[in-house]
Amino acid sequence: MQDMVGGSASLGPAPAKGTTPLTRAMETIKRLKAELAAQRGNGPVAVVGIGLRLPGGITGLDAYWAALSEGRDLVRPLSEERKKPFAAQWADLPHRGGFLDDVMGFDAEFFGIRSHEARSLDPQHRLLLEVAWEAMEDAALPPDRLSTAKVGLYAGLTNHDYDQWRDEDPEFSWILGNMPCFAAGRVSYTLGLRGPAMSVDTACSSSLVTVHLARQALARGECEVALAGGVNLIVSPYMTRLMSQSGLLAPDGLCKPFDARANGFTRSEGCGIVVLKRLDDAVRDGDRIHAVIQGSAVNHDGRSTSISAPNVLAQAELIKAALDDAGLEAADIGLLETHGTGTALGDPIEMEAVTEVLGRPARGAKLWVGSAKANLGHLEAAAGVAGLIKAILSLKHRLVPELVHYRTLNPRIDISGTGITMPTALERWEIGTSGDHAAVNSFGLSGTNAQVILRAPDANTGDPQLDVPVGGFELSAKTPQALRELAHRYHAHLAATEDADYAAFAYTATEGRARHPHRALVAAADRSTALTALRALADGAEIGVVTVTEGGDDSTPSPYQSLPRRVVELPTYPWQRRHLAVDPPTADASSVRH
Repeated sequence: MQDMVGGSASLGPAPAKGTTPLTRAMETIKRLKAELAAQRGNGPVAVVGIGLRLPGGITGLDAYWAALSEGRDLVRPLSEERKKPFAAQWADLPHRGGFLDDVMGFDAEFFGIRSHEARSLDPQHRLLLEVAWEAMEDAALPPDRLSTAKVGLYAGLTNHDYDQWRDEDPEFSWILGNMPCFAAGRVSYTLGLRGPAMSVDTACSSSLVTVHLARQALARGECEVALAGGVNLIVSPYMTRLMSQSGLLAPDGLCKPFDARANGFTRSEGCGIVVLKRLDDAVRDGDRIHAVIQGSAVNHDGRSTSISAPNVLAQAELIKAALDDAGLEAADIGLLETHGTGTALGDPIEMEAVTEVLGRPARGAKLWVGSAKANLGHLEAAAGVAGLIKAILSLKHRLVPELVHYRTLNPRIDISGTGITMPTALERWEIGTSGDHAAVNSFGLSGTNAQVILRAPDANTGDPQLDVPVGGFELSAKTPQALRELAHRYHAHLAATEDADYAAFAYTATEGRARHPHRALVAAADRSTALTALRALADGAEIGVVTVTEGGDDSTPSPYQSLPRRVVELPTYPWQRRHLAVDPPTADASSVRH
């Protein structure tokens, strides 16, 4: 990681500024606006859980932040193994992108899905299942603890590459595994979620539109908890061929938002899911709050040069609508995570709208502008949620990651005198000279645009002290092998965090995870004893402080059930994946179905 940030050798917390009558008055105005918004039914929403799978082997928030803060480019060539089913068709196509390590592996047994059925299941639907589960684990809200709650599921996806693997005479299971409606339906059915469930396709803006829809559903009381996000996988050359014909893809495989060299985007894969609750409910329930969504808006370009061409007026109206919904002014936005595809047409139009609405002439006031696509490539239907999670991490760390590949401003963009700044290194987010909210743009090729505005949680919310004696904790899995792997992950996590809140660790491991048939009860009053027990369990040894059971009674009460919630981040479930895919339609896959 860079050790020089914005010209400083260290990154301690920014000094607190004293309040004045003016700042107190402004805070009062903001509070009154928030109360009015809540009365209108569109009050703030808390992000209480996050699950993600991103290029570069990223499976958690710490890994994502490390990649962003270190300015890594995670685009790479498509592996020969991934190209093999359609090798002849990939030969003359761009094959650099942000790719996941394993897209055909799936733990079907965990979800009770037969292997034959799983092979017909679009890998995007499988990935949504896993990441939704991981997001609920991050929120310490496993599905079996939400059996009486209305939980909504909003899934954004637009790609359908797996259809190229379809046999000419498929079975009915292919329909159940590949029609877009079953992307959301499958997750809700499998996890037992009984709130609204819908698949959303607005092209590149799909996943951010789901966040807006989930927020509305929470406000209307249609659900008490909502999962929202999107997924994108590239498992055939079909869409890449069409995209390359459009001239939208960067020949060099680099996504260069707002740079003079910008010449297209790079296709990428990934999945992101956020777990949302009404802020008042999250505070009441003692949830850990990653960020607070203050406002959102969705609109369409209407008539423009063409159906796929962006419209600067519509984009400007979108930003204004989101600000109005949040009860904020332009000066409140200190960071904008842009759509920022790095295309010759899209970048200047987006920045013209941003300049018009968010530009600030006040001397020294900055609006930081970034785009996760510079690091990841374009995740298409999952791009918006990847940008949202990036903004959440920037709020948490009060740092702005470098806009990778940015060297010289696109000459068609004029930001002079606006305070808009593209970071060329990891920069401190100074609240005194920038707004304290972040905004996220996501624009769809279909013309549907979305923006979400969020802020950091209050310092005193979702973080009660768990000052109680700790007798131990429970961990469980579907198989003995998974149980050992989970013990290994917990050991590595606890060993790497010497200042860990052991009571919170024990609470989250016991109360914040689903209970599976294979369980280990660890009797450990302190961190040191827990480390010894976890190491032994991971190695398959039996020691006195560990009791391993199979098929335990689910009705056995948790020792932490009646205690205040104290949720901390823990490793996710260790999936036992197997390669599951149908055979390509021909031996050498020399043709691609159109």
